[in-house]
Amino acid sequence: MSGKYQVIISGRTLNGAPLSGIKAEVAQAFRLRDDQVERMLSGKPQVVSRSTSAEGAERLLARLRGLGLEARAELLAESRNEAPAELTPKAESPSSPASDELFALAGPAPAGHGAAAGGIAADALPVDEVVCPKCGEAQPKRTLCRACGLDMPRYLASQEALQREEREARAAELAARRAGSGTAPRTGGGGGGAALLSFSFAGRFGRLDYFSASLLSSVIAFALIWLAVVTGVNGLAGLGMLLSFIYALRCVALRLHDTGRTGWLALVAIVPLIGALMMLALLFIGGEEEDNEYGPAIAEAGAGRALLSLAAMVVVSAVTYGAVTESPERMMSFAQAMGVGPGAPGFAGDADEEAYMDESVQYARNNRIDIYVIAGCTDCDAMQAWLEDNGLYATVYHVDSDRQAAERLQSIIGGNARIQLPVLEVNGKVLPGNPDVGDVHDHLRLASD
Repeated sequence: MSGKYQVIISGRTLNGAPLSGIKAEVAQAFRLRDDQVERMLSGKPQVVSRSTSAEGAERLLARLRGLGLEARAELLAESRNEAPAELTPKAESPSSPASDELFALAGPAPAGHGAAAGGIAADALPVDEVVCPKCGEAQPKRTLCRACGLDMPRYLASQEALQREEREARAAELAARRAGSGTAPRTGGGGGGAALLSFSFAGRFGRLDYFSASLLSSVIAFALIWLAVVTGVNGLAGLGMLLSFIYALRCVALRLHDTGRTGWLALVAIVPLIGALMMLALLFIGGEEEDNEYGPAIAEAGAGRALLSLAAMVVVSAVTYGAVTESPERMMSFAQAMGVGPGAPGFAGDADEEAYMDESVQYARNNRIDIYVIAGCTDCDAMQAWLEDNGLYATVYHVDSDRQAAERLQSIIGGNARIQLPVLEVNGKVLPGNPDVGDVHDHLRLASD
């Protein structure tokens, strides 16, 4: 079975049908252009493989006959003594053997897709033939290409060296970018990702670390809100919300780094709805498997950290809820703590106060005014000062230290809605949510009334 064979198509179909009926199938199977198909299916015998092994000849014959072409294999003269009987049938030699074989007719196939030159798949090529990587010529194994004269082994070696240099240059570029961004270089197999308990924006987060860090962001907020309720220092709640916001942006930025995107896109999280959808999507989008400019590849792990973060959030939120609902005073303190800071509905300001400081406005002494306040509330202090400056005397209820006052306020407001202090009751009319002085003025009786 070690003899060499040539494969010939007779120029006819197996069933006697016209060759034009199978041109499209042949062109698709061997990836030939129209002019190449015309030459191959000209109706004359054509040699499509000059020298191949018995196994290679059998594969090529099977493929040609599968397309309906009549084909045969002939033993070459130098191997005739070793010819297997089933591959050497007596047949008419081609009247004019073509000097252009099928492989020369077809153009080169794209490299790296498992296809040999000439459009014939790799499994159909004889095992002892090679394809020129430059011109695509299929030929018996040799060093120099018979069509273009290329030194094929040396050419392939140079291409491998070039690819290796490109990979090394890419690795050096990534290392330089990481050094410029402050990201630590990779020290071992499998990236460990950035530290969870940090406010650094350098590094990468995998999906599990992103989930864990998102839970820790809530833990930070709940912990400082609890401290604000317990100590009465309302500013701690604002600090907790600020730190939680910054930490959440860090989580999004590092997760974006893992996908190869800039961390500045984390600012999209500020946009309502769109930001929430983006943060949710980052839980499911996979990261880059290779090192990138933000750090080494992440080894997806950290289920233990995720469970610990979840447990911490449950515990802290439960403790905070228990502290807030422990007493009406705590509930009032919590409501006040959540209402401080920029954007909260508050005292109308100096402009409104000045509008009602006209000395010609005199209020009756029989106005009945109750005001509910809490320690440390600047809006409460401002409203009390305005009342005193206008000769108005109010009954002050400190809801954070007087349980009965807190219950009384809860009864007149009703429900469990958030309460913004101060709350006033002017001549039987309840004015909730830190009313401005204009609203208070409208419900006061003037001295002339």
